[in-house]
Amino acid sequence: AMANLSIDRTLPKPQDIASDGLDGIGFTHFWGNSPALDLLGDPQAAAFGVAAMGVSPGQQYKDASRDQDPFDAADEGQQMVAPAALPEEGPVNILVAGASDIRHLLKTVARRRGGGKGPKLRFYLHESSHEVLARHILFLQIINNKAMPVRERMETFLSVYGNTLIRERDSRYVNEIADEFIELITDQSTHPLAGIVDLNGLKFKDRDVLQEIFRGWKTDVPFDIEALRDQRARGYYRERYDYRKNMMDWDYNTHIKEKAGIINWFHYKAFCFSGVAFETRLASYNMPNHTLASYTAAMDRSKGTSVQVRGFWGDLINSPYWAFSIMTNPVDRPRLFKISGSQYRHTETEIAEFNVEDLIGQLETGEDLHLPAERPEEHLFPYSSPLDAMQKASDSHIEEVSEEQENAEQQRTRGRRKPKKEWPPLAPAFADGGVEVVLLSGELRDVLKKPKYRGHFHRAFLGSIHIMPLFQDAGIAHGSTEDPFKSKDPTAIVRIRQAPRLDRPDLLGKQREESVFAAAMAEGAEVVAETMKYQAHFDALQRLAYRHRVAQAAHLLGWRCEDERRGIPRMEHDMKEKKAQDVERYATDFLRFVTGPALPPLPRNDPELD
Repeated sequence: AMANLSIDRTLPKPQDIASDGLDGIGFTHFWGNSPALDLLGDPQAAAFGVAAMGVSPGQQYKDASRDQDPFDAADEGQQMVAPAALPEEGPVNILVAGASDIRHLLKTVARRRGGGKGPKLRFYLHESSHEVLARHILFLQIINNKAMPVRERMETFLSVYGNTLIRERDSRYVNEIADEFIELITDQSTHPLAGIVDLNGLKFKDRDVLQEIFRGWKTDVPFDIEALRDQRARGYYRERYDYRKNMMDWDYNTHIKEKAGIINWFHYKAFCFSGVAFETRLASYNMPNHTLASYTAAMDRSKGTSVQVRGFWGDLINSPYWAFSIMTNPVDRPRLFKISGSQYRHTETEIAEFNVEDLIGQLETGEDLHLPAERPEEHLFPYSSPLDAMQKASDSHIEEVSEEQENAEQQRTRGRRKPKKEWPPLAPAFADGGVEVVLLSGELRDVLKKPKYRGHFHRAFLGSIHIMPLFQDAGIAHGSTEDPFKSKDPTAIVRIRQAPRLDRPDLLGKQREESVFAAAMAEGAEVVAETMKYQAHFDALQRLAYRHRVAQAAHLLGWRCEDERRGIPRMEHDMKEKKAQDVERYATDFLRFVTGPALPPLPRNDPELD
């Protein structure tokens, strides 16, 4: 018989009081949790330390300790590695897996092909969710829609990108373009976007799913995103739902403020409460963002069968600010990240507006957008912003259309057959076949097994939430019995965990011959792996352990880390959370690896060629 315990079994379990955080992160990731990169070479990829540190006159608010490198100076014999040069002829093939948005594509194209000059770029965008692929197509169309001014494109992009509730004009925009996307999927579209988006990597069932997603973007399809998001919030906060503001404050001060103080607490709190991250001008955000609707697997309680449930399954705690809000052009950074009276003079939304407008402008002209000349008013109370002058200049070129005029136009055309729309040409950076976007879906390892991808990619980006295929490829996924980095003795304690080059140099390239990822990369290619540095929920020890796990997988594939000292900090078994936070805060934003020699091509009689 079971012994009587002095524990009250009627007490709620820990999971009844609080979530482990996974349901707060969600099942569909609509935005990334790292800054945008130029994947062909960007100093931001090697950046380390605090991302959005403010700049103040005289540096009176600057913490002197932040200039100190917290890592050991000795590199312990690490050899410097660098990726091979890009091909002079032919396209540069770039794999972007699990980025959750097109931020890297946008910045790479803007920097490398601004104004229509530069090498031909071929992006392979892989996502596990069809809804995210559908949004990729939408954002490509928005940034290339030359019928709208650059500022209006920027506002529409940010509104649809990170808001659960959007402006009425944004809702109409998505509703109208959905029909054209359905024709694009069925190869019947005359839109110039059809010339750069390659759908041959999708199966017919994938195209059918995309069609249904675009039909779900119509405004007449019910989607009560406010109620759906509130249900998710109640499931995440549970008994602490009425005190969720305190939980938001903990996440902000523990995981966000010290890394990116430019993110305003009130704006982050507003996002956590309502899901609205970017508000521009005096607009009303009251229409549901249908592009954030997605499906996830669930169990029918009455029948016990598996079903697909439509709802809002996006992130509740990680805001969409990381992609465009925490970094900017080094020339304009001192003025945009200026601190006066211990407060940032600009917000993350203003930084995102400036950066996105800059990138769209580069697609058009190839020239960087900079702030106007500095004025004395910027240094005198109430400290005028240089962005105000830029906005007034752009507003002077925009003709406002009243709601009465729009309604009159709709009444005039009601009941008539809409004429075939003439679309404006794409931005110069995308024109003339200079950029090709290949959409991929399905299991990533199965996709990369195809012989046509052997030695194909010169650059690659792997998102943190979708890193599991890499672990499976290296044989170190959860539950693996052949993990060479785990001791056979379950009681053994690893007191100090170092980079795998130091811990297990004998394992370098052990899984290379069997690896799908290693086979798909060209010789000397660069692979950029996203870290969990900007995840607002996981503890620092978990984020450091994740870095080591990614490095171990890369080590088994024969890849060498470019910045081992700052990218893979040493861990101690009894490391306190506070120390882990300090170490992880100053670590690199990304892990960069250089692949080994290309694997030989498959023999002609290989069954995989059939």
